[in-house]
Amino acid sequence: MKTSEHPFSESRFVPYRAVRTVGRGPVLVLAPHPDDEVFGCGGAIMRHLEAGDPVRVVIATDGALGVGPDQPDPIRTRQNETRRAADLLGHQDPQFWSWPDRGLEYGETLIDQILEAIADWAAELVYAPSWWEIHPDHLTLALASAEAVRRCSRPLQLAFYEVGSPLWPNRLLDITDLAERKRAAMACFASQMAQQDYDRHVAALNSFRTYTLSSEVRAVEAFRLLNGEELRTPPWDAMRPSPETTLAALAESLRLPRPSERSAEDEETAARIRALTEEIEALERSTSWRLTAPLRWLVTRLRGIGRRS
Repeated sequence: MKTSEHPFSESRFVPYRAVRTVGRGPVLVLAPHPDDEVFGCGGAIMRHLEAGDPVRVVIATDGALGVGPDQPDPIRTRQNETRRAADLLGHQDPQFWSWPDRGLEYGETLIDQILEAIADWAAELVYAPSWWEIHPDHLTLALASAEAVRRCSRPLQLAFYEVGSPLWPNRLLDITDLAERKRAAMACFASQMAQQDYDRHVAALNSFRTYTLSSEVRAVEAFRLLNGEELRTPPWDAMRPSPETTLAALAESLRLPRPSERSAEDEETAARIRALTEEIEALERSTSWRLTAPLRWLVTRLRGIGRRS
């Protein structure tokens, strides 16, 4: 599929080429709940392990609210599911920070915890849910992770992944050959699949992400990769699809006149429209307009009768 260099090209918003790696490790994966590390970046974890990158997975909350009443120990249930999924992906000893489910709090405590994990693992690449996520734990962890990476003095990259809300990607990771292993790892979270077909939803998202790619790519994970310097810019700049995609460029590409470029004729036309609008509004507010309303209705009615006859 060919793309042009037009300022409004689709390739400014989504990649048209898949990659086999997001970056190099050591890798720190931060997940808000047990299962998000598999749903959002299970394929990426397997790619890193293939490449020999050290991978550490941290689960921030206990996930206790995501288990039905038939489970007497919801926290242990979810931890065991996480360990079984880790065995399938190939990494060892996931860590559990045990924040309360839906109780993750943004602040120095969480940011320092992430900074300590980065330093302890000597991480070069950090995965976290994206700041487009809407679940409060997901969003809190996204913002705290971004702040932690922003504060790091050494070069470091942050890869946002998507779970419950799509992001604007700048990396598409081909996981076609890993899709079945990822599906098997997702199936380990039986307590969650009993409530919702999350595996089906994630597989659909991974399939949708192949939209701009060649037909042999069947499954993809999407990421937004940012470095510390980019995270030091205003947040809305970092959230744009592309640094080159400015509002001015979009306006130019759509051939929309910007206010600074309007001609004298355009200004005159706009002034006349404003004047006519003001006259109409004044007329509609006038007493005579209200008093003649029945007469106008009668004229319209008679005209309709005349046309039918």
